[in-house]
Amino acid sequence: MIFSAPLGPGHVARQHVCRAGESLVWAMYRQTFYYNIDGLDQLGAPGRSLFARGASAVGRGVGEFALTFIGGGGDSADEKPPEADHLVFGPSGSSLAARAVSGLSPGKRQNRLWALTSTRLVIAHRVVVEQTPAEPEPKSFLGKAIGFGKDIGKILLDNRLTFGEHVEGEPVAVPDYQVSVEIPRAQIADVQSSGSSLRVVLVDGSGFEFLLKPKVPAQNKIVAKELTKHWLRRGENLVLGLPPVFGHVGGVVGGSLHVPWSPVGAMPPLTLDKLRWPLPAPPSPPDWVDDPTLGYWVEAPGASSTAVQLADHFAFSRGNGRLAVSDQRVAVVYPTHLFEAKPSSVFTTFAEIPRNAVRLETPYVGASLPVQPIVRLAFADGSRLDLRQP
Repeated sequence: MIFSAPLGPGHVARQHVCRAGESLVWAMYRQTFYYNIDGLDQLGAPGRSLFARGASAVGRGVGEFALTFIGGGGDSADEKPPEADHLVFGPSGSSLAARAVSGLSPGKRQNRLWALTSTRLVIAHRVVVEQTPAEPEPKSFLGKAIGFGKDIGKILLDNRLTFGEHVEGEPVAVPDYQVSVEIPRAQIADVQSSGSSLRVVLVDGSGFEFLLKPKVPAQNKIVAKELTKHWLRRGENLVLGLPPVFGHVGGVVGGSLHVPWSPVGAMPPLTLDKLRWPLPAPPSPPDWVDDPTLGYWVEAPGASSTAVQLADHFAFSRGNGRLAVSDQRVAVVYPTHLFEAKPSSVFTTFAEIPRNAVRLETPYVGASLPVQPIVRLAFADGSRLDLRQP
């Protein structure tokens, strides 16, 4: 888990972009764009588009060519322009797509939120709240002494950990975004996805191409080796072993939303240090994976459900317990040294469940792009537990 990561675009878009009755299709953060417009260079000035030399102006493959071209440049790293993560293409500088971004600066890194909803395509910018000016420095010796004492007091009193914009013990704030550009659905002719890019084509043939680098789930070789050697029984084969996932558990249990979830079952005799993580953002269940403090999501008809038994351990262990799946069983495993000064084994197993009672899936959840892979355990009692892929 990276607690300093920003709240994901799907969560933010659902809070600050979607109107009442409007549904979110996808959202993404983008920084740098260039033009691939006939009659314009990559920065929008009159001239031939350099992208057109390697790919058609509205055509296939332009994303791969853009990454190659933009990554090039001078001999010094300082001379290289920033890589494009999206392009504006079209037949002319007066096309719909070109006009839509005419107020934006190509070739520069500027954080923006793009979102496609049921009624429009929008570009939003973050609204930064200005900080209150600091109080004037006291002029008298006594005033300076008092001010110095106050500053020292604040430092001594507030020793909370910070993770980027997030603070220990405080909920992750939802940043404020305002829509600066919107294109109605009536002007969108098609949305095309090729895996490495996504293209929104407007009715006049112009549009936007977003370059994506999908995250591919991969087995952790070190974890797999440890579990194979120290956890598997004779004749047993490892299906999945995850490294520790540091994060809160959230979910809906018995129809009630719990963010974060607190264990309800009996837990191992383990004393842990004070928890020093940020708290989850105001919950948005469809977008739980966008919250950098959430590592797990549970949905269950009641607290006695199988998924809750595992979720209890992940909520309690703060990353010390990890998921292990073989062809015979599913379990939470802890390092034995947490319980024994001279451990007799490497791992201690809890909440063991027969493998045939669990369906293992690797779906993608949420509306954010690039999509986030997760591991899902679906149980026969109708409960399920999602785990973020580390």
